[in-house]
Amino acid sequence: MISFDRAQIYFGSENHHKAAVWSAFGQAHRTGAIAAARRVLARGLGRPMDENEPAYKEGDRTRDEYAVYEQALWMLENGQVADADGNDPVPVLTGRPDTDDVRGTSASVYAPEALRWLGMTGGAVIRG
Repeated sequence: MISFDRAQIYFGSENHHKAAVWSAFGQAHRTGAIAAARRVLARGLGRPMDENEPAYKEGDRTRDEYAVYEQALWMLENGQVADADGNDPVPVLTGRPDTDDVRGTSASVYAPEALRWLGMTGGAVIRG
């Protein structure tokens, strides 16, 4: 089930290296980003996102739910989600920027990690 509460678990400080980045955005932006990411990925894949995936098992390589969360974070980081009042998201820095987090200049609308969770590496194509 794709939800804000499950995204909070996915981006928990013990689960994800960008936990601080995720939590730096307001709840309205995070909730909106999840909904927008679901639409963007479903449109690109030409199918709805799977809401009935079995529980995650260590070693699972594809997962629509996690693809949506990664896409949501990517959209927030790249300023692609506004709140209901049209305000762009502004994260609050909680420490030094991660020097390993280099953003590319690609015009892609898809998060690389989302594509990996969809099993779309090595030349697989998502519709634009």
